Amino acid sequence: MEAHGKRKHDDHNAGDTVCLGDGDRLSDLPDCLLHEIMSRMKAREVVQTCVLSRRWRYLWCSVPCLDVDQGEFKVAGARLADIHTAWDKFEEFAVILLRKVSIALLETFRLHITPDFYGDTYSRSASRWIRREIKYGGIIPREGLISYTAWRLKKLHLSNVSQLDELFAEHVRSGCPSLEHLELRSCRCEFRAINSNSLKNLVLRGCESKEFSEIASPTLQSLVLDGGSRIRCPFVISAPAVAHLFLVISPYTFQGGVAVHKMASIVKALIHPHLIGEDSNQLKGDLFKILHSVSNATSLELLAGSDVTVLGEESATFPEFKNLRNLELNGCNLSSDLQVSGHVLWNSPKLEMLTLSPSCWKALGEGSFSYPLLNNMRVLILDNYDPSSGLQPLQRLLRSSPVLEKLTLRCCKSSKDKKKKGGSKIKKVEDLMDFRCEKLKLTEIIYRDDNVCQLVELLLRISRNLPNNYIRFSKV
Repeated sequence: MEAHGKRKHDDHNAGDTVCLGDGDRLSDLPDCLLHEIMSRMKAREVVQTCVLSRRWRYLWCSVPCLDVDQGEFKVAGARLADIHTAWDKFEEFAVILLRKVSIALLETFRLHITPDFYGDTYSRSASRWIRREIKYGGIIPREGLISYTAWRLKKLHLSNVSQLDELFAEHVRSGCPSLEHLELRSCRCEFRAINSNSLKNLVLRGCESKEFSEIASPTLQSLVLDGGSRIRCPFVISAPAVAHLFLVISPYTFQGGVAVHKMASIVKALIHPHLIGEDSNQLKGDLFKILHSVSNATSLELLAGSDVTVLGEESATFPEFKNLRNLELNGCNLSSDLQVSGHVLWNSPKLEMLTLSPSCWKALGEGSFSYPLLNNMRVLILDNYDPSSGLQPLQRLLRSSPVLEKLTLRCCKSSKDKKKKGGSKIKKVEDLMDFRCEKLKLTEIIYRDDNVCQLVELLLRISRNLPNNYIRFSKV
């Protein structure tokens, strides 16, 4: 006779049993697993678990990861009085929470203040909580004595927090020996520098600062520096171990210029310069030096909003990208002048994959630009390709890529009136197609509308130059 609440398997594992009782299986899990579950919840939800049972009453106090979000208390479409009431409830909750759960004993702490017209006033309160925890969070009473301990934090995320001062920066440097990931979003930074011997990932997005002028870390592996207000002092980045860099350059952010020390371990660099107007002259020179600092990269993306000219620099002094395999150019026009994108192409002998935006591939068909022979390039991607705007760019690219294996024309466009616009241009260019891509195996056409006849006609006309080519269509 089978015991109640159990059943036998009918398969070859007949000796195994499965409990069918109504017990609280979740509460039977060890603390480490329950903490793992709670670490994926918002702080208010974590605290609310205390009412589940006696087993859960104080479990939230020792959670290793805490995510405090004002959005949990925000009332959509509420009146101003209701908004203030919601903030008061959130502030009361946060103050009591940080008394019960010490940030110093956490592994991950996130604090998000909702940005709005009253957020600056309220975010000042949030910064006071942080300062209080910095001052008192590491104090632990033991047998009538008071001892100090370094914070265990590995990840710290702050959003829309004002007045992060020198005390905060000093604690990052000396009080958080285990801190590996620091992310500040839309915060007001009143410190001069971020220095750390433990950081591996640093993300700064949209932070306001006037005195912030230095990032120094020998252990930093990933750096994102995107947006923010005018930094008056020259900004210096000293992080030799960085492997991944995302850097947005503009005269609004770096009024005093920016200098990046050599990054010998760089793997991928994404540089986004906004260099428009007279205020950009200083940064154009800095951009040249930044490219020197990341010249060891295997992947480089240059995303510019306008022509990026290297001022006063000859091609002989332009950095050589000996390891570069993947290059993406967006908005960096190619021309016979001293252009960043043109020099990168000439100085990348191992380039295997090239992605060009419309402004780049269109410029290839203009002027007398001398295009390098890309003996290692196997993948070519052209964004928003439009054959009606000229076929010389495609001709020059294919002629300069003798080992090309894959061509992608992404989200391509085509003239609807192919008889008036497309046919004559194809006939004129047909005789110029004096190349042969025998290794081209796949041409992928990714399009939005159904009218790609002109492009298909072009490929069929030059099919004798592409004897092994297979055409694949994908609609988006």
